[in-house]
Amino acid sequence: MSYTSKKLQSYTDIYGGNTIGAILIIISSFTMAAMMAAIKELALTYPSWQILLARSAGQLLILVPIIISTKLSVFKTKEPLKHFLRIVLAYLGLIAWFYAIGEIPLADASAIWFSRAIFLVILGGIIFKERVGFIGWFAAIFGLFGVILMLNPNSNGINIAALAAVFGALCTGFVAVIIKKLTVDESTATIMSYSALGLTLLCIIPSLFIWVPITFASIPLFLITISCGAASQWFFINAYRHGEASVMSTVEYSRLVAAALLGYLIFSETPTFLSIVGISMIILASFIAVQRDMIRSRF
Repeated sequence: MSYTSKKLQSYTDIYGGNTIGAILIIISSFTMAAMMAAIKELALTYPSWQILLARSAGQLLILVPIIISTKLSVFKTKEPLKHFLRIVLAYLGLIAWFYAIGEIPLADASAIWFSRAIFLVILGGIIFKERVGFIGWFAAIFGLFGVILMLNPNSNGINIAALAAVFGALCTGFVAVIIKKLTVDESTATIMSYSALGLTLLCIIPSLFIWVPITFASIPLFLITISCGAASQWFFINAYRHGEASVMSTVEYSRLVAAALLGYLIFSETPTFLSIVGISMIILASFIAVQRDMIRSRF
């Protein structure tokens, strides 16, 4: 166990797992919001795949010590096809989400990203034949209406950027399903290493044809994207390690608050009435979807 892990465990023993977990989730929420803000600024100049290339290559660099220490055995796998599908879907989903972040308010992009919980219910019921029940299907349908509101269909047509965010959420829903299968036989290091390497290689392909030179002024934004992305993931994983999943999934909605706050302070973004209604519906539906077993047990 590392020094950091021991320190967190000592805090958990004193203050309780849910308290420490909640603090870590909130920190994760703001580091994620900072990453989104940096991406939004970078998206004014750079294509989504170039931003994703920097993020995935940076995370791969962080994983290099692990890869070297295992003498590449971290890449030994029983599920090459699942890794391939996971990488391709993550690539498509993240490219779409990065594009959406650049075009719509941060709060809207974050809210639509939460709709992946709704898609997970649908995919779980169809692919894994999980027991979804009336509550789960109600949450899925109710949440989808919230997503439709976020798409803002009107005489000018559907908001393409919001539609891209929905596509990204759907792809990450599929990714979550695949990861759920991978964790049965594969280590976390193997899953993360394949993801970082695969995304880096996929992003290199379009970058060979369209490459925007990186300026000195944009380097801090790229560093924020890489560091805050990695930090957010670390805080998030450790929050769920020390706290109860049911409690952490509720505190996770602080991501919306963080995104809305930074969106307002940095980009002067103010959500419309329609966005507020759609966000509220997605939050409620996602909460019901995640907590449906607990809700079911009380009736």
